[in-house]
Amino acid sequence: MSDNLKALERMLADGSFHHATYRNKGTLWEGLWIYQKSETGFRGFESALAFLKNDPELAKAEELTRGTGVSVGAYGQG
Repeated sequence: MSDNLKALERMLADGSFHHATYRNKGTLWEGLWIYQKSETGFRGFESALAFLKNDPELAKAEELTRGTGVSVGAYGQG
């Protein structure tokens, strides 16, 4: 298991996970972006991790975040 997956599991367990967004469809940056809660971040969150479209652990990250309200934009409100 990668450090990114471990960090995602830790964020989900300790409540610091804010939301996940699948973004940048069709670009080099396409993938699942993970955001954590942050008092100093934009609208209460900041970017923490990314699982890009060719990442072998993308499916596991999607599985972990399923049911958390993964968005396709709108600052985690989409």
